Amino acid sequence: MGRAIQKFEVSLKAFIMRESQVLLLQESDTGFWELPGGRIDVGEERVPQMDILAREIREELGADFKCDVGPEAVTWVRERPADQAYLFLVARVCRFVAGPIELSDEHAAFKWTTPKDWAALPFPPLSDYQGGLERLWAFG
Repeated sequence: MGRAIQKFEVSLKAFIMRESQVLLLQESDTGFWELPGGRIDVGEERVPQMDILAREIREELGADFKCDVGPEAVTWVRERPADQAYLFLVARVCRFVAGPIELSDEHAAFKWTTPKDWAALPFPPLSDYQGGLERLWAFG
């Protein structure tokens, strides 16, 4: 008998740095904090990941927000409490270039933070979000 293979949704995230701070967004529905970005949509299976991440950044932060995406990446897993689906997160280190932030309805607020600041923020349970952020910070 074969073993069961775990199925994941894949979410591409942007660890956007501005000087000595990182951009975090607050989810409208849960109040948890996260990085900008989102899942690969059906039909995007062969689309370059950088294009998908750019789409997500435009959708969540506005068309005028600009950042450069670097090669550094960190991965971790988050379990979504609402339906127990597993999300495999791939976060890339990015640098803020220019532009205002215009949040979509998915997010209620944004903060430019440091590791000291984010230690007090609520992150999604059943995830190693803070561990992922710390590993990303090491690239900064």
